[in-house]
Amino acid sequence: PKGDTHPGPAAPLRRAPPLGVAGQRAAPESTMIEELPQVGDGICNDYLLRPVKELPGEDLPKGGFVGKLAKDARVALLKEELAKRLGVPLEGLNFAVEGRDIDDEKTIGENGILEPGPAARKAGARIVITFLLSDGVELGSVVARRRADQEAVERAEAERLAKEQADRETAREQAAARERAEALAKQKEADALQEMQTRQRALAREADQCTVRCFPLGMSEGQDVRTYRGVTVAELAQTVSEQMGMRGTAGTLTLTFQGEVLPSRTTLREAGIGDGAEVYYYWEGGD
Repeated sequence: PKGDTHPGPAAPLRRAPPLGVAGQRAAPESTMIEELPQVGDGICNDYLLRPVKELPGEDLPKGGFVGKLAKDARVALLKEELAKRLGVPLEGLNFAVEGRDIDDEKTIGENGILEPGPAARKAGARIVITFLLSDGVELGSVVARRRADQEAVERAEAERLAKEQADRETAREQAAARERAEALAKQKEADALQEMQTRQRALAREADQCTVRCFPLGMSEGQDVRTYRGVTVAELAQTVSEQMGMRGTAGTLTLTFQGEVLPSRTTLREAGIGDGAEVYYYWEGGD
């Protein structure tokens, strides 16, 4: 595409010898120039290509370009060579000699330009051709450098965004890890509390154990029943009934302690019944 051509490789720089033909001018001995490949075959004119005004780019020779152009070669061929070197489209490059535009489709001679004779060519005379870039056309090196700068900016921005995203992901992972750790710590604390409470209840229940001596009312032979001071009289009666093999017997098993009938909803602790207490029982309401 126009304005997006990559410049060709730069040839080695060398010093230009003095010039001296009518319509041509000499270059200072110290000016650096670059030689382009020969264009065409046969007898050639030496030329010096110089920009009308200085062009940007450190890779361009300050003294211009030199080379050989066959006398029968069209100027367009030289323009193609220079366009390739500068990295510009062919239509973006304009040639002139002594301020006069030249026709690309003609040779130097056909353009009415005085060509050096054999002696002048032998003396190193060159035809000085000036060139100018069309408006909006930039050197390929300038375009490439701007593109590289833009790519560097975009790359840096992409790296910045990627780092920010990575930092956010890391922060989220760290937050999630903290939440998991906190939840695990709370769960461990809850488990430990539950275990402690279970152990305390077990210890309390163990401490609450007691053995009650149960007798049928009016009898002297009784039987030990293991129970807890926190159970109700009704629960103790149920235990006695099962242990004595009286389950399913019609009526209600009534318990007495110290000559008093025990209310069914009263706990043994409330009734003052402890380890070794003697409780009597009898059935009532049955046939």
